[in-house]
Amino acid sequence: MNFADEIIETAIHKGHRFVVLEPREVFAPSVMEFREDHGRLVYKVDILLSCLGQAYGWDPVGCLEWFDYNVFSLTYMDGGPIFYDEFEEKYLTIDE
Repeated sequence: MNFADEIIETAIHKGHRFVVLEPREVFAPSVMEFREDHGRLVYKVDILLSCLGQAYGWDPVGCLEWFDYNVFSLTYMDGGPIFYDEFEEKYLTIDE
């Protein structure tokens, strides 16, 4: 069981309900943590974009466009993912 699966299984066992990006094997390396206070998974954006490029052979611009169009808005759903920018060291989709 990988790091992401352990985090997901632990959170489910504790009774949390949340969105997991699929296919899980593509996005698993980008899972950073589970925020208990928000009940949501946190994904590192740069790793997520890299995972897309490796999985589908897309260039960085294509990965970013696909992420913006298909994934980013999921953060506004109940239990949706939180995205973290490693370079700016901040959560993009929650206020802290």
